Amino acid sequence: MNNIAQTEPIETSFPKKTLRRNLRVVLCLRAAQRFMLIAPILVPFFAFYGQDLREIFLLESVYAVVILAMELPSGYLADRFGRVAVLRLGGVFWSASWLLLLGVDDFAGLVVFEVMMGLGSSLLSGADLALLYDSEKALHKERPQRTNRAVRNLFVIGMAAEGLASLSATALLLFDGIALVIAVQTACGLLVLAASLLLREPPRRQARFTSVAAEWASMRSVLLSLWQQSVFMRRLLGALCLWPMVNMLAIWLMQRVWVELELTLLHFGWIWCPVQLIGGATGQLAHGAERWFGAKSVILLIAVLVLAGLCLMGGGRLSWAIAGSALLFAARGLFSVLFMDALNRRIEDDYRATINSLIGFGFRGAFVLTAPILGFVFDGFGLWVAVYALLGMAGMIAWVFLFPLARSITVPEPKGGVSGGTENARASRLISSQGQKETSLTLNLPQIGVDHRAVDYRALGSKQHGFADFCRINEPSKGAHPCNV
Repeated sequence: MNNIAQTEPIETSFPKKTLRRNLRVVLCLRAAQRFMLIAPILVPFFAFYGQDLREIFLLESVYAVVILAMELPSGYLADRFGRVAVLRLGGVFWSASWLLLLGVDDFAGLVVFEVMMGLGSSLLSGADLALLYDSEKALHKERPQRTNRAVRNLFVIGMAAEGLASLSATALLLFDGIALVIAVQTACGLLVLAASLLLREPPRRQARFTSVAAEWASMRSVLLSLWQQSVFMRRLLGALCLWPMVNMLAIWLMQRVWVELELTLLHFGWIWCPVQLIGGATGQLAHGAERWFGAKSVILLIAVLVLAGLCLMGGGRLSWAIAGSALLFAARGLFSVLFMDALNRRIEDDYRATINSLIGFGFRGAFVLTAPILGFVFDGFGLWVAVYALLGMAGMIAWVFLFPLARSITVPEPKGGVSGGTENARASRLISSQGQKETSLTLNLPQIGVDHRAVDYRALGSKQHGFADFCRINEPSKGAHPCNV
């Protein structure tokens, strides 16, 4: 008897109109959340409440600790109780934090604000992607080979919202000051809650869980099997945790470089918006770039763009620094869409939010460990040495993860003389546990997994059943199985 989970049939009828509304509403929710007017003016914003630089760092540390602590639990809650329920709870915390800010006048109140905002952000993060991915997958279930656009759309709308927020913050400051910025930001916070109330849970496997311990045991087996699946998957997971850390550290240094090269604060918004939009544009074109140039070329391009961007940032000229910033954001768009989509096409629906949260936890943990080291380099040796130290770090991560990842991808040979035909599509398969090579990051890849109605979760990750064996529980009636090339 299965004492971990008892599965019920998947709901077969679900209104497509509701799924399409989910697609629109989740994007609106992400846009409202990422429309952060205070981001480009963080120091003046806290100074408005009488906080000095030391207190600002303490407040940001509180926020970072809450996010890090809640990253994994939030994903687990989304998988356990449903994405919509967690998004609504996140919307409550997010909206309440901004409403609280209207009455805050001291450091203690700002600490409560940071804690509530951290809770809201962690609950919204991961669950929104999982819901959008599941909704689009259910909407187009009759076309399983169709590229799922959830990752791309969520990233692009977030980048566009951040870019427009920087311009809007500049305009609002010129018009009426920080008080107006806070009022508009509070309205955006309420939009997050309103959007979450319009969402509906898409169909997925229904399970009656017997205990928290059994659920965690099952999830640990999934994660272990995912890690053991292949060298390719381990490199993919490592890149997803460490490469975004390089981007985040570069963004921290980027604005400091602009100040060093005498870019005035008034022009920050006008520069920040275009580079954000560049990232959104490359994210929009990411799947097309993989289709046109191949996964191997795009992975190498991502590494080259980041390394070249950091070189230009350290060149000592403002025009070079701005060009380098544009290259970094271009690489960010390509990486975020392709690599996150590559992961999500290879994981089970029932653990999607948890695994995405695990990636976020890995990234934030790596950032917490490396940011103080880079700060020490900055304090001891100066800004330009810090930039080149980050360049060295990026080079090492590219050498260990990205370059081997690119080498492990092979171009499928067309069969029967027909380029891009059915046989060519079938050749583009998921790697197996025997170490065979990938042919793509996101194109023409069947999702790892089986029919949930016939899954015995006790077999998952056991000594007798590896992940590839688990995938063979229900063999497709035609063609090769996704776990075999």
